[in-house]
Amino acid sequence: MSDFYSSSRSVPTRRNGRGGYSERDAHPGESLGSILGWAIFILLLAGLAAMCWLGTIYIFGHPEQPLGYEVLKKFKKIEAPKRFSEIGAPEGEFLDAKKLMAKYGQMTPLQLQRASDELLRNYIRNYQNVGGLVPYVVGRFTILDSYQLKPDDFFPSGVVALAQNTEAPNILLEQVFPADASMVPTLFRSLLTGLEIPIRRSLDLSPIIHVERLPDGRLKFTTVPIQYPDYSSSQGPGSFSLEPPAVLNVKAGLPVLTAAHVQKADEHFAEFRRKLGRHTAAASSTPQAAALMPVRPATSSTGGTPSPSVAHAESAPPAATPVHAPAAPTPPPAPIAVAPAANPANAGSAEPEVRQALPVTGDDAQRTAPAAPAEPAAVASAPTVGTNVPLKPFMSTGQTTAVAATTSGKWPTYHAGQMPQGRLINVKDGDQLAGAGLGGDRVYLSGNFTVSAAGQNRAVLRSSDARNTRIIVEYPTSAAPPGEGSSIARGSDRPFLVTRIERGADGTVNIWAREVTSGQ
Repeated sequence: MSDFYSSSRSVPTRRNGRGGYSERDAHPGESLGSILGWAIFILLLAGLAAMCWLGTIYIFGHPEQPLGYEVLKKFKKIEAPKRFSEIGAPEGEFLDAKKLMAKYGQMTPLQLQRASDELLRNYIRNYQNVGGLVPYVVGRFTILDSYQLKPDDFFPSGVVALAQNTEAPNILLEQVFPADASMVPTLFRSLLTGLEIPIRRSLDLSPIIHVERLPDGRLKFTTVPIQYPDYSSSQGPGSFSLEPPAVLNVKAGLPVLTAAHVQKADEHFAEFRRKLGRHTAAASSTPQAAALMPVRPATSSTGGTPSPSVAHAESAPPAATPVHAPAAPTPPPAPIAVAPAANPANAGSAEPEVRQALPVTGDDAQRTAPAAPAEPAAVASAPTVGTNVPLKPFMSTGQTTAVAATTSGKWPTYHAGQMPQGRLINVKDGDQLAGAGLGGDRVYLSGNFTVSAAGQNRAVLRSSDARNTRIIVEYPTSAAPPGEGSSIARGSDRPFLVTRIERGADGTVNIWAREVTSGQ
């Protein structure tokens, strides 16, 4: 009996809830190990969830990285670069050579890399949720050499031109011209060594997407014109159109041109200058007078409606009287053609009924130049349907041919009262035409306006008759736009030629027009 009591005390036992004994109570070490295993498993799952969460944030936050871009593109979470209109472009700051050096000249290589990552990230995101102002390059640049883009480059199709600032040779510009493959041969033949690229705040929107410092200390900026306009040379027939890239090869990275390309371009430009006999010319001199100009900023129905870029420009001097000189024997640059097929957003818009143009009045006996080709309509092949906009005849019958007074700009200009026949509207009609379109014939705008902003060759006008309407007028190269704050009165003898009317997302009606008459 004593042995029985001693053995029963040496092995403590515990009853389970139903009066029995469990195997777990007999082996407490196994229970502790099972709990520890589950704890480790749960911690691993929590770590995996945290990694997935952080990885998702990184991918969405860094589309400029190859992995992030490929994942976002696969799941269709990122759009291709889009075309921006003049008023739909992101707000920015315009940097000339001095401001570029002040902003980026003192940065370390690491700081330049971080700045480049942010600039490229904003471009890939189509400038959505940009923190701060977008940096745009302005100034005059001379092409050193150009290279055709290959499918394995960051931009798979187009041409990239390496240009040097005419005032600061230590500033290089790697200007990318994305284009369809069919347009590349023309583009490549047009971007010749010595051609000048004037980048202006009123016409060109070329944001910086990458910046680097070369071994010799020069700064090279990669830019792309986000309006993707049509370009033409000021001398010669060359012209080409740009298109936003459908896809980006982010794995290739930026810059597009390597140090070897830059060295080769320097040698090519030096040889070009030697052939012109300019051995001792300064690096800022212009090798030839030809310049590249955007002739038709492309339109877009998307994007916001910030103030146009000319809103921050300094006031221009009063308008100068155009010179009525005979036209040169060579034909003028390629006419400005705006094809509706290039902008699908306008394909289904209704157009107002515009009757056949009538002959203009005026005596054309004193001709100073051969008859210019008819000014192309704002929308060349749009269908015409009826609207309620009262478009009035502009001229009574008279002579059958309009004679251009000069073709010194990118389009013909005429003496007062002698422009081609069209229809006359006032600023109030723009509200209805914004939703209908212009139709197939010319439309002219008359009225009293006040200049709210002015740039090198553009002015933004306002009218008290329609405060929700903004008129953006482009002036030819032979005339300076009026100064900010000045008043303009235009009657039926000197109206503006309307090229496009659109309504912005904020309800503002934007009328694009051109100065097509000369004189006061």
